[in-house]
Amino acid sequence: MKEVTIYKSLQISSSHQLTLPYESKCNRLHGHNFEIEAWVTGSVDEFGMVVDFHKIKEIAQKLDHQHLNDLIEFPTAENIAIHIAKEIWQLRSNGISQIKVRVWETKTAYAESELVNSG
Repeated sequence: MKEVTIYKSLQISSSHQLTLPYESKCNRLHGHNFEIEAWVTGSVDEFGMVVDFHKIKEIAQKLDHQHLNDLIEFPTAENIAIHIAKEIWQLRSNGISQIKVRVWETKTAYAESELVNSG
């Protein structure tokens, strides 16, 4: 059976505060309007889907208008991307072969996490 890749894009607004070992404005409480992009590749299930788009939206919305330090340890863009990718994987791990999540912190900076089913 052929695999299909789906794509979902959405926005969330959240605050966070980093604890970096050097002087940085990110050490102060601040917020971002994050752009989240997710690509999910896998086989189509009995309902004709790889993953329901709404389920991806629900995962991201759990972070919307939240203080990310309360939900993710050291909430950098990198760790936010990892967190979302792992949550998507839990939706249908057996039918998914690859997930890529990109978290845009600003218009010019993003982090990307990719999970691949190796077996």
